[in-house]
Amino acid sequence: MIFLGEPDRIEEIRRYLDATLEEFQNLVEKAGGFDDARVGNGWNPANIKEAISTVAPMSPEEILGKVRAARWRTLGIALSNLPKARTLRIDFEQPRLDYRAYWIAKAYHECFFFRGASYRVPTSADVVAVEVEGKLRNLLLRDSRRTSFLGAVKEALEKAAGLMPSNPRFFVLDGVTELARSYKEASLYLDSHGRHDRYIQRFILRNPALECIQSVEQLQRSREHVEIMALHETKDSVIRKLSEAVVEPPKSFTRILSNRFEVASLMLLYLPVYRVRYRHAKKEGTICLNGSTGEPMI
Repeated sequence: MIFLGEPDRIEEIRRYLDATLEEFQNLVEKAGGFDDARVGNGWNPANIKEAISTVAPMSPEEILGKVRAARWRTLGIALSNLPKARTLRIDFEQPRLDYRAYWIAKAYHECFFFRGASYRVPTSADVVAVEVEGKLRNLLLRDSRRTSFLGAVKEALEKAAGLMPSNPRFFVLDGVTELARSYKEASLYLDSHGRHDRYIQRFILRNPALECIQSVEQLQRSREHVEIMALHETKDSVIRKLSEAVVEPPKSFTRILSNRFEVASLMLLYLPVYRVRYRHAKKEGTICLNGSTGEPMI
């Protein structure tokens, strides 16, 4: 998967900032609407190839050892602290290995845009006229708009202390073109049905040792009696959710220079999960454990 790296983004920003007046005007002329200025791989999911990964599972014997060592805590039996409860018999069947699919994706949206603006430029009390770019600017007194009670008290105190001129003035610099930038990023951790999964988010943030594989069939060939859970969430729908999370037009703009939606990473993770059936007294149940860590899972 090819995407714009951080050095390339910084170079693009530097190019905009270092533009001469003529180059800046050319940028304004070339800019267009929000949809016209699309760049980045996120606008065309067909060009994005997901990485398929997994983590190495423990052996069934190791998993059984962990279950037996912590059987009361794992099974959630309320009488675990009583000596008599520890002597009760619990029978465990041979663990069965499943692979659950999860989507882990990260994207950002970066937008450079032009917008019109005007500035109120304050002047010293002794200024009587201002000329900017050959145009005489009228001086205006401070706005007579209503202020809050606290604001009026603050102005009175500043005036009494000599911190502000008795007749503050300003001039308006209008017709200004601003080059602005917005940036937003998001990460998704989704189960096979497209729902946010906090467990897999915590698991990934611990930086487990991931192994890249070529296809799901590689998992089925690695062991006998392996079940691959069905995947209901598609790549296109994952990228659509990324778009909904990060892509947002600027609230105010005149022209769009760059509208970049970049999928920085897209991974389909197949997590090994062991299912262990048990019998305790007349009760039966199944517990699920992370195949790589031995932790209980829902």
